[in-house]
Amino acid sequence: MTTDNPPLMMVYEGWDGYQVSLVHAIAPLSPAQLAWRPAPHRPSVGTHLRSAGQIAAHISLGRIDWFSRMQAPGSAALAGQVSAINSPAAIAESSTELIRWLEASWQMVEQTLTQWTVAGLAQTYRQPFQGKVYAVSRQWTIWRILAHDLHHGGELAVMLGMQGIATPELGDLGGHLTLPPLANPE
Repeated sequence: MTTDNPPLMMVYEGWDGYQVSLVHAIAPLSPAQLAWRPAPHRPSVGTHLRSAGQIAAHISLGRIDWFSRMQAPGSAALAGQVSAINSPAAIAESSTELIRWLEASWQMVEQTLTQWTVAGLAQTYRQPFQGKVYAVSRQWTIWRILAHDLHHGGELAVMLGMQGIATPELGDLGGHLTLPPLANPE
């Protein structure tokens, strides 16, 4: 790889710090805290307030689903593991399981960002949706999952905050664990 074609990790630097913030938010939670919801699920009115555990599971499983669509490194094996799960809802009930899936899905993302380069972002794959077939780029998919992580990480911070659980990394620090380098003195 040359500086003209850097690895994607150079472009998406900082996402790894957000992953750490997600894991730190989930690690100390009890099953009751993972399962808590501010309101009952009411499909008849479209209310869908996920529990903290469901949100964290959704983040990791969403990564696997979309990265496997573009055949990212390590995605096929993880997708196979997901399809073998008897009860995906059980993932949401255990902080240990949630962390295992967040870390496994992150390892896949990190492997992709390390192995793929900027030049490959325009590469597309075919994705059927609502009777049409789209040419979806790697760039579109990676951006979608980064935005998905951020959106649902914010949702997780709110859900935990409603329980009185502090999430300084996802809240006050906005998921930024890595600081930029100090400037040279003038």
